Amino acid sequence: MLERFRQGGWSIQAQFLLYSAALLIPALIFSGLMILRSASLEREAMEDDVNGVARTVASALDRELAAITTTLTALASSPALTEGDLKAFYKQAMAARDVSGNDFLLTNRTGKLLLTTRIQWGDDVPADSPIDPKEIIQSGKPQVSNLHRGELPGGVTTFLISVPVTRGNKTIFVLSASLPSQRILEIFHLEELEPGWLAVVTDRTGAVVARSTGPPAEAGSVTARSTGPKEAQAGLWRATDSDGESVLRASTYSRLSGWLVSTTVPELIANRPIVRSWALVATLAVSFGLLSALLAYLFGRRISDPVRALAGRAGELGRGETVAPIKSSIPEVRAVGDALVKASRTREQMEHSLRESEDRLRVALASAETGAWDWDLVAGVLTWDARMRELWGLAPEDTVSFDVFASALNPLDRDATFAAVERSQDPEVNAEYDVEHRVKGVRDGAERWVATKGRTQFANGKAVRMSGTARDITESKRWEEHTQLLMREVTHRSKNLLAVIQAMARQTKLASRDVNDFEVRFSGRLQALAASHDLLVQRDWHGVALPELVRSQLAHYLDQHATQITIEGPGLIVTPEAAQNIGLAVHELSTNAAKYGALSVPEGRVAVCWSQANSGGNERLHMSWLETGGPAVVPPSRKGFGQLVTEQLTARALQGTADLKFGAAGVSWKLDIPASHLLAA
Repeated sequence: MLERFRQGGWSIQAQFLLYSAALLIPALIFSGLMILRSASLEREAMEDDVNGVARTVASALDRELAAITTTLTALASSPALTEGDLKAFYKQAMAARDVSGNDFLLTNRTGKLLLTTRIQWGDDVPADSPIDPKEIIQSGKPQVSNLHRGELPGGVTTFLISVPVTRGNKTIFVLSASLPSQRILEIFHLEELEPGWLAVVTDRTGAVVARSTGPPAEAGSVTARSTGPKEAQAGLWRATDSDGESVLRASTYSRLSGWLVSTTVPELIANRPIVRSWALVATLAVSFGLLSALLAYLFGRRISDPVRALAGRAGELGRGETVAPIKSSIPEVRAVGDALVKASRTREQMEHSLRESEDRLRVALASAETGAWDWDLVAGVLTWDARMRELWGLAPEDTVSFDVFASALNPLDRDATFAAVERSQDPEVNAEYDVEHRVKGVRDGAERWVATKGRTQFANGKAVRMSGTARDITESKRWEEHTQLLMREVTHRSKNLLAVIQAMARQTKLASRDVNDFEVRFSGRLQALAASHDLLVQRDWHGVALPELVRSQLAHYLDQHATQITIEGPGLIVTPEAAQNIGLAVHELSTNAAKYGALSVPEGRVAVCWSQANSGGNERLHMSWLETGGPAVVPPSRKGFGQLVTEQLTARALQGTADLKFGAAGVSWKLDIPASHLLAA
């Protein structure tokens, strides 16, 4: 700024204004420093007040709780309690209730409610008690509970103060006083908080016990969290309340209850004296500043008007407008004006030729949906057309610079792009700038693949300008990535399928008597696998409906034994892996049933069922195959491929369990797998 002033970069009025400011600024700085010091002292005093109010409310709360505890301790020492005369003690408790206004409850060591002043003597006492006597018995000290919502007889939201009743060194009962949460409001009324101040008492779980002002909080509601430290923390800090308003908050704990007492003051109230002081300084600064500006304008106008006229003509020349001759009594001003007129006419001729060339280029770029860019390396000016701005997600009014260009580049492509820029600007290499990179739109956030090309112009062995084009290649890149993904997926699934077929062939060979037997067995299993694959292909490998899968594997038998087969279960969608394994298992079971089991006789029955259930907190799929009414079952002497599939392979592949039994009534098979093999319908 000083360099600009020395070089005459300021207008005449501005220089007069600077002289005035040089006189005003020291005085304003001194005033500001004094206000800052005063504000710091006032802020410390306000913070002390907020802390003091929080401690005062906490002390008042402790006094109230101590008074009630004293009453409880006196009642707990009643001989009627130690002698077990509960009826006599009930009368004493009712008398204490008439004096204090508090209800009393008595529980035994197990937590059973023995009596309460909420009901008449002899009436049935509720079985449940809100009091857990364990902590009181173990500590042997009075305890203040958290807030209870409608858990006491009568359904009143209260909190409890409990003391142990001892006989010798043993606690025999727990005596409690039940107080409504609104009792705490009396403390706030006694303290008489200033307008705008808010005091809140919360229990150890964060539930609101009472608040001093504003809409009354529902007892038991949880306090809203601030943007500062956690609510359940003592201390002083700045925070943001639930309405988004900045506040100053102080918190401290009640010594007897462990409850948190918080005092909150809006920053607007806390900062009111400081704001008034700053407003006074700002008013004075603005007033003197306006006066200085007025004087600078009046004194500078007589000198600046001719100069401004020349500046206006120069602006017209810069905008490409026709410059008119200037009228002035100053010869130097007239000479400069004539030179501007001559330059204006020469420029008009050059611009006409340039517009014709640009029109031809614009038509060519628009037809190819290509953006054009130009980078003046000497002036550091980067120019983009509308299409370039679209590729980078910029609005027409946004500023374009190399930093904007670089910030939108994908970090993975940034180094390669910068290297290409450096190579193209190297006069010894003189390489064409040609790079493909990803761009994230500055405003719209859309990611695009862009192919950029350009050339560098050199002068005296130095790069002075780069210009070129950019084209959106996002769609071609997506098709390229999609094709590669499809190729990888086809390869992966082909490998898996070939592995399954290889295992089937190997196991079928071991169980076959001859080549014909092998062909029959292997063909059936291939058909079962193909049926599952047909269903997967129909759904684009997005899973198979379990009813369709079972019916496809039993299709041959449903035609011949429709009345013998029962299929029950919801329309769950299973994953491709589950479809292949379950389909193969159902095929093996149905083949065995047709040869030796329930489907080999008219009286036989087969039930295929499945369901989704929660087991031990985890969602599971349960599936079963049950045969009845068939020939007597004889367990096989050796395990074949079908038994291996149903007992081991299916369960292992799906991370579940399988149970195959050859019972006297018929074959039964149960499968239990995680619900992760299910897809949304």
